[in-house]
Amino acid sequence: MDPASTPEGRTDVSARYYDGRTSGATEVRLSFGSHGLVTLTGAAQTANYKLEDLDISTRIGDTPRLIGLPDGGKCEIRDNDAIDRILRKQTKNHGGWLHALENHWLFVLVAVVVTIAASTMTITYGLPWLAERSAHALPQSVDRSLGKGTLDILDKTLLSPTALEPAIQTRLSSRFAQMITTLPGERDYQLLFRAGNTIGANALALPSGIIVMTDELVTASENDDELVSILAHEIGHLEHRHSIRMAMQSSAVALIIAAITGDVVSSSSLLVALPTVLIHSSYSQKFETEADDYAWHYLVDNGVPTAAFASILTRIAGDSGDTVVSKYLSSHPGTQVRVQRFIQQPKKSN
Repeated sequence: MDPASTPEGRTDVSARYYDGRTSGATEVRLSFGSHGLVTLTGAAQTANYKLEDLDISTRIGDTPRLIGLPDGGKCEIRDNDAIDRILRKQTKNHGGWLHALENHWLFVLVAVVVTIAASTMTITYGLPWLAERSAHALPQSVDRSLGKGTLDILDKTLLSPTALEPAIQTRLSSRFAQMITTLPGERDYQLLFRAGNTIGANALALPSGIIVMTDELVTASENDDELVSILAHEIGHLEHRHSIRMAMQSSAVALIIAAITGDVVSSSSLLVALPTVLIHSSYSQKFETEADDYAWHYLVDNGVPTAAFASILTRIAGDSGDTVVSKYLSSHPGTQVRVQRFIQQPKKSN
């Protein structure tokens, strides 16, 4: 029924009445008098209330408005405009502050800007911050599980058994073993070799501590120092737990669960994200810079020429420069910037 104003100044509004005891609704009429008296007619009853005793919900768009009655019942009214007119005439309530805000273009614009800014800050700073703390709080058993699962996926899809001569594998494995003995504490890191096939010259650091080096990367090197520099870079990723942090950021739901429960209940989500993160080198520039920092200090501290890293970076990039840096360097910071840093005369490390 449409609201109608009577000669006596009364306004009638149709409503659905709920008694608060059953789920059934009854069609009723609310009559708003000019002196603040409200009469409910229908539902086999007639009741009078004072307007000031009614609990009228704030208007939110055109959603139905609820009016709470003193006896516990409620009335649902869809004609928000009629209620607003009544409130404007008889009270200082003009429909609620939410309704006022949503109908003011400036407040709407501010809300949109704040929402965009908050979302950007959350993605740019919030998720990385939460990922870092969650990653370092995870038990080693989760790392091992994720690393093994990721390697299984890679072996079934992209990698194949190595064709490197056993002598080469033994020599590089020995050099790697020497590298990890210099790390503080115990590290269960392991070097494995695989044929890279479509991913080419590449090195991948799995969260379990396994570093996979492809045959193509070994072939592209001119000496073992170059491969040691790459291994130092990958160890930097492991020490900072970059792969699992990136996987967490790519799987925000799993990250939130990890933060709340202290464990990765949905570790399958991380397992799906990890191969993509690793193969496409989807590390942020911050992560790559941290890994480069680690490699630079390792090379300086252990008497390995820093130019070795610059040489293999340049060779892998080839003629593509910083536009298409290669599969290994696809999302790393600019190659020339990194090369210049490593060919400069190193300062004495503390």
